[in-house]
Amino acid sequence: MPDVLLVLLVVVLAALAVLAVVVLVLRRRNLARAAGPRPRVDPLADEPDVYDPHAIGVGDVITYAGIDHVVRGTIVLEEGGMTWREHLLDGSTGRRWLTVEDDEGDLEMALWMRREGTNLTPDGDVVLDDRVHRQVERGRASYTAEGTTGTPPSGTVDYADYATADETGLLAFERWAPTQSWEVSTGRAVSRGELTVYHRTPGT
Repeated sequence: MPDVLLVLLVVVLAALAVLAVVVLVLRRRNLARAAGPRPRVDPLADEPDVYDPHAIGVGDVITYAGIDHVVRGTIVLEEGGMTWREHLLDGSTGRRWLTVEDDEGDLEMALWMRREGTNLTPDGDVVLDDRVHRQVERGRASYTAEGTTGTPPSGTVDYADYATADETGLLAFERWAPTQSWEVSTGRAVSRGELTVYHRTPGT
Protein backbone atom coordinates (compact mmCIF):
# COMPACT_ATOMS: atom_id res chain seq x y z
CA MET A 1 0.00 0.00 0.00
CA PRO A 2 2.74 2.49 0.78
CA ASP A 3 4.21 1.81 -2.68
CA VAL A 4 0.91 2.73 -4.29
CA LEU A 5 0.76 5.96 -2.33
CA LEU A 6 4.31 6.79 -3.36
CA VAL A 7 3.49 6.22 -7.02
CA LEU A 8 0.39 8.40 -6.75
CA LEU A 9 2.42 11.13 -5.06
CA VAL A 10 5.02 11.07 -7.85
CA VAL A 11 2.30 11.22 -10.52
CA VAL A 12 0.61 14.16 -8.80
CA LEU A 13 3.88 16.06 -8.45
CA ALA A 14 4.73 15.46 -12.12
CA ALA A 15 1.29 16.65 -13.18
CA LEU A 16 1.67 19.80 -11.08
CA ALA A 17 5.08 20.47 -12.62
CA VAL A 18 3.67 20.11 -16.15
CA LEU A 19 0.76 22.38 -15.25
CA ALA A 20 3.14 25.03 -13.88
CA VAL A 21 5.15 24.98 -17.12
CA VAL A 22 2.00 25.31 -19.22
CA VAL A 23 0.78 28.23 -17.13
CA LEU A 24 4.16 29.98 -17.42
CA VAL A 25 4.25 29.58 -21.22
CA LEU A 26 0.70 30.85 -21.61
CA ARG A 27 1.43 33.82 -19.37
CA ARG A 28 4.50 34.78 -21.41
CA ARG A 29 2.52 34.51 -24.65
CA ASN A 30 -0.23 36.74 -23.26
CA LEU A 31 2.33 39.32 -22.12
CA ALA A 32 4.01 39.30 -25.54
CA ARG A 33 0.68 39.79 -27.30
CA ALA A 34 -0.24 42.64 -24.97
CA ALA A 35 3.09 44.36 -25.61
CA GLY A 36 2.58 44.22 -29.37
CA PRO A 37 5.20 43.41 -32.03
CA ARG A 38 8.81 44.03 -31.09
CA PRO A 39 10.29 47.04 -32.94
CA ARG A 40 13.00 46.34 -35.46
CA VAL A 41 16.43 47.59 -34.44
CA ASP A 42 19.23 48.72 -36.71
CA PRO A 43 21.83 45.94 -36.28
CA LEU A 44 24.68 48.32 -37.13
CA ALA A 45 23.60 51.23 -34.94
CA ASP A 46 26.15 50.48 -32.22
CA GLU A 47 28.97 49.28 -34.47
CA PRO A 48 32.04 51.49 -33.92
CA ASP A 49 33.19 51.22 -37.53
CA VAL A 50 29.98 52.68 -38.97
CA TYR A 51 30.68 56.37 -39.49
CA ASP A 52 28.44 59.40 -39.84
CA PRO A 53 29.20 61.15 -43.17
CA HIS A 54 27.76 64.40 -41.84
CA ALA A 55 30.10 64.31 -38.83
CA ILE A 56 33.32 64.22 -40.88
CA GLY A 57 35.61 67.04 -39.82
CA VAL A 58 39.15 68.34 -39.53
CA GLY A 59 41.54 65.73 -38.16
CA ASP A 60 39.55 62.68 -39.28
CA VAL A 61 41.28 59.99 -41.33
CA ILE A 62 39.51 58.71 -44.46
CA THR A 63 40.63 55.60 -46.30
CA TYR A 64 39.77 55.41 -49.98
CA ALA A 65 41.08 52.77 -52.42
CA GLY A 66 43.47 51.56 -49.72
CA ILE A 67 45.06 55.00 -49.19
CA ASP A 68 44.69 57.02 -45.99
CA HIS A 69 43.83 60.70 -46.26
CA VAL A 70 43.78 63.26 -43.46
CA VAL A 71 41.01 65.85 -43.43
CA ARG A 72 43.01 69.10 -43.45
CA GLY A 73 40.09 71.50 -43.72
CA THR A 74 36.32 71.72 -44.01
CA ILE A 75 34.08 74.27 -45.74
CA VAL A 76 30.43 74.44 -44.72
CA LEU A 77 28.24 76.00 -47.43
CA GLU A 78 24.65 77.18 -47.18
CA GLU A 79 22.16 78.40 -49.75
CA GLY A 80 18.41 78.71 -49.41
CA GLY A 81 18.25 76.48 -46.36
CA MET A 82 20.41 73.77 -47.96
CA THR A 83 23.74 72.91 -46.33
CA TRP A 84 26.60 70.86 -47.70
CA ARG A 85 30.26 70.33 -46.86
CA GLU A 86 33.54 70.18 -48.73
CA HIS A 87 36.49 68.46 -47.05
CA LEU A 88 40.11 68.83 -48.16
CA LEU A 89 41.76 65.40 -48.04
CA ASP A 90 45.53 65.07 -48.03
CA GLY A 91 47.08 61.70 -48.84
CA SER A 92 50.17 60.11 -50.36
CA THR A 93 48.74 60.48 -53.88
CA GLY A 94 47.97 64.17 -53.46
CA ARG A 95 45.04 66.30 -52.42
CA ARG A 96 41.41 65.88 -53.33
CA TRP A 97 38.08 67.18 -52.10
CA LEU A 98 35.15 65.23 -50.70
CA THR A 99 31.67 66.75 -50.86
CA VAL A 100 28.90 65.51 -48.57
CA GLU A 101 25.30 66.57 -49.10
CA ASP A 102 21.89 65.45 -47.92
CA ASP A 103 19.58 65.96 -50.91
CA GLU A 104 16.00 65.52 -49.67
CA GLY A 105 17.00 62.62 -47.48
CA ASP A 106 19.38 61.02 -49.99
CA LEU A 107 23.06 61.01 -49.12
CA GLU A 108 25.25 62.27 -51.98
CA MET A 109 29.04 62.11 -51.82
CA ALA A 110 31.65 62.78 -54.50
CA LEU A 111 35.43 62.95 -54.73
CA TRP A 112 37.00 65.78 -56.73
CA MET A 113 40.39 66.61 -58.21
CA ARG A 114 41.38 70.15 -59.19
CA ARG A 115 42.16 70.67 -62.87
CA GLU A 116 44.67 73.38 -63.62
CA GLY A 117 45.06 75.30 -66.85
CA THR A 118 41.75 74.39 -68.47
CA ASN A 119 40.73 78.04 -69.03
CA LEU A 120 37.11 76.85 -68.94
CA THR A 121 34.16 78.95 -67.80
CA PRO A 122 30.61 77.84 -66.96
CA ASP A 123 29.00 79.18 -70.13
CA GLY A 124 26.74 76.74 -71.97
CA ASP A 125 27.87 73.16 -72.54
CA VAL A 126 31.47 72.44 -71.57
CA VAL A 127 33.74 69.92 -73.29
CA LEU A 128 36.54 68.42 -71.19
CA ASP A 129 38.45 65.18 -71.81
CA ASP A 130 36.41 64.75 -75.00
CA ARG A 131 33.18 64.56 -73.01
CA VAL A 132 30.28 66.99 -73.10
CA HIS A 133 29.12 68.31 -69.72
CA ARG A 134 25.82 70.11 -69.26
CA GLN A 135 24.94 72.43 -66.41
CA VAL A 136 22.68 70.94 -63.73
CA GLU A 137 22.87 73.62 -61.03
CA ARG A 138 24.20 77.10 -60.46
CA GLY A 139 24.11 79.60 -57.62
CA ARG A 140 25.85 81.56 -54.89
CA ALA A 141 26.36 80.19 -51.38
CA SER A 142 27.66 81.61 -48.12
CA TYR A 143 30.32 79.63 -46.33
CA THR A 144 32.51 79.27 -43.26
CA ALA A 145 35.85 77.45 -43.29
CA GLU A 146 37.85 75.58 -40.67
CA GLY A 147 41.42 74.33 -40.88
CA THR A 148 43.40 74.46 -44.12
CA THR A 149 41.17 75.21 -47.12
CA GLY A 150 42.90 77.97 -49.11
CA THR A 151 39.87 80.21 -48.66
CA PRO A 152 39.06 83.09 -46.30
CA PRO A 153 37.43 82.05 -42.99
CA SER A 154 34.04 83.08 -44.36
CA GLY A 155 32.43 84.68 -47.38
CA THR A 156 30.42 83.79 -50.48
CA VAL A 157 31.22 81.55 -53.42
CA ASP A 158 29.75 81.35 -56.91
CA TYR A 159 29.39 77.81 -58.19
CA ALA A 160 28.18 75.86 -61.20
CA ASP A 161 27.77 72.08 -61.33
CA TYR A 162 27.91 70.09 -64.55
CA ALA A 163 27.51 66.42 -65.46
CA THR A 164 27.75 64.19 -68.52
CA ALA A 165 24.56 62.73 -69.96
CA ASP A 166 25.11 59.43 -68.13
CA GLU A 167 26.09 61.31 -64.93
CA THR A 168 29.32 59.31 -64.61
CA GLY A 169 31.43 62.42 -65.18
CA LEU A 170 31.06 65.39 -62.84
CA LEU A 171 32.47 68.86 -63.37
CA ALA A 172 32.41 71.74 -60.90
CA PHE A 173 33.22 75.44 -61.15
CA GLU A 174 33.86 77.58 -58.05
CA ARG A 175 34.81 81.24 -57.72
CA TRP A 176 35.60 82.51 -54.25
CA ALA A 177 35.70 86.19 -55.22
CA PRO A 178 34.20 88.07 -58.20
CA THR A 179 37.68 89.13 -59.32
CA GLN A 180 39.07 85.60 -59.29
CA SER A 181 39.03 83.13 -62.15
CA TRP A 182 36.96 79.97 -61.96
CA GLU A 183 38.45 76.93 -60.21
CA VAL A 184 37.68 73.75 -62.15
CA SER A 185 37.37 70.26 -60.65
CA THR A 186 36.38 66.90 -62.06
CA GLY A 187 34.77 64.29 -59.87
CA ARG A 188 32.92 61.05 -59.47
CA ALA A 189 30.19 59.96 -57.11
CA VAL A 190 31.24 57.60 -54.32
CA SER A 191 29.13 55.41 -52.09
CA ARG A 192 29.32 55.36 -48.33
CA GLY A 193 30.83 51.88 -48.40
CA GLU A 194 33.79 52.99 -50.53
CA LEU A 195 35.13 55.07 -47.65
CA THR A 196 36.34 54.09 -44.21
CA VAL A 197 36.31 56.98 -41.76
CA TYR A 198 38.10 57.17 -38.43
CA HIS A 199 36.65 60.10 -36.55
CA ARG A 200 39.09 62.15 -34.52
CA THR A 201 38.88 61.51 -30.81
CA PRO A 202 37.57 64.66 -29.04
CA GLY A 203 40.38 66.57 -27.37
CA THR A 204 43.09 65.26 -29.71
